[in-house]
Amino acid sequence: MGYNCPVRSGALVIVALLGSTAHADGDQAMSVGLGWATFSTLGKPKGKQAPPTLSPDVGGALAVSYERSVSTDLSLRAELAGGVFSGGGEAMESDTSYALLGDAGVVFRFDVLTFVPYAFGGLGGVVAGGGPIDRGADVVLVVGGGLDWLQRRERSLGLEARVASFGGDITVVTFGVRGTVRWGFF
Repeated sequence: MGYNCPVRSGALVIVALLGSTAHADGDQAMSVGLGWATFSTLGKPKGKQAPPTLSPDVGGALAVSYERSVSTDLSLRAELAGGVFSGGGEAMESDTSYALLGDAGVVFRFDVLTFVPYAFGGLGGVVAGGGPIDRGADVVLVVGGGLDWLQRRERSLGLEARVASFGGDITVVTFGVRGTVRWGFF
């Protein structure tokens, strides 16, 4: 009986320590990004020639993302992004096109210092219309990464790049700056 009591007490202490909340659990962040965007898609074939690759003359993107930390390195991420493009259309097509994207996934932070590199991936849906990317709704796989520069624990500025592929028919690439606000840490 004397041996079992310390062993049980020790086991309870170990379980309590292992099951405790990690430092970053519950951290939350909201980010807004603005940047350059482009797409690449196949045009309509002309006769027996291969279809040409189309891309816009200029494009821009706005993204809003929310993150909730699961641990110090791993977070869950939800994102809404939109892009507007001009150019790239063929004859009888509008010059203006757009893509609206919503996805959910994970983000992995490689280090937590002043400069924090990260990578993310997600699965979601996209609605694309106008000009050469008038495709309707489709499933999308998003991968990307970036670098955050921590101003304070609560705020950071950074660069972010993303590639979204819509089942191989069209690929959208964005690169831009983002600002992040964090809360919920202790």
